[in-house]
Amino acid sequence: MPKDNHSLMQLYLDGFKNNFFTFFYVKESKSEKINNNLILSSQKYLKNKDLAKIMLAQKKATENVFIKKNIPFRSFEINKRNEKTLGELFSFFILETILIGKSLNLNPYDQPAVELIKKETKRLLI
Repeated sequence: MPKDNHSLMQLYLDGFKNNFFTFFYVKESKSEKINNNLILSSQKYLKNKDLAKIMLAQKKATENVFIKKNIPFRSFEINKRNEKTLGELFSFFILETILIGKSLNLNPYDQPAVELIKKETKRLLI
């Protein structure tokens, strides 16, 4: 968040209710402040706010609306944006995919649809 928030939130909030969402928030210790001279009078609630505070408010607002609309989600707060944290997250999601696949009696290592694309790409290149 908040990139592409307008079109995506319209889809997520009023679209099909067959998805589960994951939100990520990176806790920033330092963040730029909004230039008060550029704020319109209709946006004075942004005065003296830094970008991290605004993004946190947007994340919390999104979660609140998802709760009100009974849309399932989970939320991760990342304390440090670095390679170690990303590696931990990727490992978690790989293991999660394997375990969910196994619990649903699916082979998480077999992706026949992906194989079709690989085979077609190879055919086009030969």
